[in-house]
Amino acid sequence: MLIIREMHVRALDTRVSNAVLGMPYRSAPFQDVTGWFSWLGMRYRRFYAEENLDQLRTILHSSGFNHHRTLPTWIGVKVVSMFLFPVIALLLAKLSGRALADVVIFTLMGVVVGIMGPRLILSVMKRRFDAAIRQGTPDMIDLLVVCSEAGMGMEGGLGRVAEEMKPSNPAMAWVLHRLLEDLRMLPNRIDAFDNLAATSEGLRRFGTMISQSLQYGTPLSQALRSIAVDLRRERMTKLEERAHKLGAKLTIPMVLFLLPAMFVIMGGSPILHLVRSFASFGK
Repeated sequence: MLIIREMHVRALDTRVSNAVLGMPYRSAPFQDVTGWFSWLGMRYRRFYAEENLDQLRTILHSSGFNHHRTLPTWIGVKVVSMFLFPVIALLLAKLSGRALADVVIFTLMGVVVGIMGPRLILSVMKRRFDAAIRQGTPDMIDLLVVCSEAGMGMEGGLGRVAEEMKPSNPAMAWVLHRLLEDLRMLPNRIDAFDNLAATSEGLRRFGTMISQSLQYGTPLSQALRSIAVDLRRERMTKLEERAHKLGAKLTIPMVLFLLPAMFVIMGGSPILHLVRSFASFGK
């Protein structure tokens, strides 16, 4: 009876969490892999401090994920990787006939990979998301200016821009859809744009400028134009900085690869001639 009661309680918790978070209904957490990881993460999240959970929510949100849905799944993946990779490393070391010291080293390497691997993957995804946002922000602002001049409202313009940018920049489309949800749910629009500014570095200036425009009543199209001009100038400045650093970065490859080949080509023939001359003198 206790086992049946636990199964009913587990199924009820899963249904309630899925309904609250907007996730599709699943009859049991073990029905698919994602549901199983989410169930495992819900069980093990109590071992995380609240500060660590807040940091994980911020990182997941900045990586383009809905942290309400993906936080338990990410915790479940990390828990599985912490145990899976050391076991795989231990089995590989045993099957290959390694010595005991090598087995211990392989197991420790598996532990490190299991602990650090999910965080490194999430960091890479966050950098890619930030790069996509920085690249698409000026185009998004230009499209918003066009929508604003055409007489569309804020929500209508954001929705149209999100649909237009979905094929070319899915990350920006996702951010705009999240902004629309916040604008419809939050009582104050300034809070929605403040949340947008906290999503990515590329959107911080945009969110701050729009919040000030709504607070002080300045024209929206004028604020958008100034943001677009500043962002494009900033992008050109960064490209120029990278171009100036290119010469210094090419110095080491030239010294290591080009100069030895040039010395061999230029000095090879005289050296061979000297060797032949000394050989003829010896005879």
